[in-house]
Amino acid sequence: MKKCVYALAIASTVILASAVVSTPVASADSLRDFYDAPVPTIAAAAPGEVVRTKPVTSPKGFGLGFDIERILYRSNDTHDDPMVVSGYSMTPTAPWPGPGPRPVIAYAPGTSGMADRCAGSAVLGTVGSSPAILPLLLAGYRVVATDYQGLGTPGGHTYLNRLASGRALLDAARAADADPATPVVLFGYSEGGFASGAAAELAATYAPDLDIVGAYVGAPPADPTLNIDNLDNTTLGSAVLFAVDGMINSYPERAENIRSFFDSDGVAALDAAQNWCTTDPAATEIVHTNDLTRDGRPLIEQLSNPAFVEVTAANTVGRIAPTMPVYLSHAVEDDTVPIEQSRTLRERWQDLGARITYREYEFPAIPYKGANHLPGSLAAYSDVLPWIADLVRSS
Repeated sequence: MKKCVYALAIASTVILASAVVSTPVASADSLRDFYDAPVPTIAAAAPGEVVRTKPVTSPKGFGLGFDIERILYRSNDTHDDPMVVSGYSMTPTAPWPGPGPRPVIAYAPGTSGMADRCAGSAVLGTVGSSPAILPLLLAGYRVVATDYQGLGTPGGHTYLNRLASGRALLDAARAADADPATPVVLFGYSEGGFASGAAAELAATYAPDLDIVGAYVGAPPADPTLNIDNLDNTTLGSAVLFAVDGMINSYPERAENIRSFFDSDGVAALDAAQNWCTTDPAATEIVHTNDLTRDGRPLIEQLSNPAFVEVTAANTVGRIAPTMPVYLSHAVEDDTVPIEQSRTLRERWQDLGARITYREYEFPAIPYKGANHLPGSLAAYSDVLPWIADLVRSS
């Protein structure tokens, strides 16, 4: 049975990508108006309130049977100011077969880059950042996904910011405008796992109105201090630049101080990375952070400076116990987000009394940097989908 679910996950990823590519979508120019036009009423909107929509022609010709709608909704940023966040909603057209209202999956996508064109709801991002969507839709769930702050909408992406990411995901769930009794499951892998974990921690205080029955947290880069060294001096080093850019975008009052650690080449690299998607050739070049800092020390050695300590501590997931069950998983050979991330997070959450189901997946290592990250996501479907079904049935 698990092999069948695993195969379905792989096949459905291909089908979804083909369907979205083949489906007529709005041009990039017309989409810019959707994302960029001001929303003067955003401050008066409630968190999670949808303030703009744009339907996407559903690929019903492929027999998938679901409706897609791009959305803009209100959330709150790191400084508790209102922000506009983009995302999308996918709803099966068939009636929900189970008891009660159709469950909502609040979906947090993995890393796609920093540029607006790689947002999950954009033409490019819809294909590249949503491999988990179709198995969830085929199970009958409604999926509402966030693009996070600054992906799609104006402003810089606050990459791996705990408050902005967690709140954006919780408000995506609110954007479903569902019955208060509707079961909600948080779902994310990689950057999405970070967001799902952050949302799980924030839910009790930020979104007590939601009936969140569980959270899937896959391969989360939960602690910034545990991921930099693994990516430095590799073809995945762009993620290090994304992380620093995320700090700069999240804390503009600290931006000059953070940038001051980098020389002219480093500042130029940070500025360039703000416009990269992970599929861009520039984002796959080897990054040596010791060549980008003023004192020639790698970034990992800079994190003990007070300029970074407070920021990294504020954006570490694992300080608050989630109040709902959590499924935490990771591939042992993951060479993008080290397994130590989930092992450490598990210990921290369990010490706080959280209810954690934990699973590690073992595969033969692929001799290509970055290729050992995705298998953990695919393998998890066999366990996570039944886990979600049990949560929904018992809610």
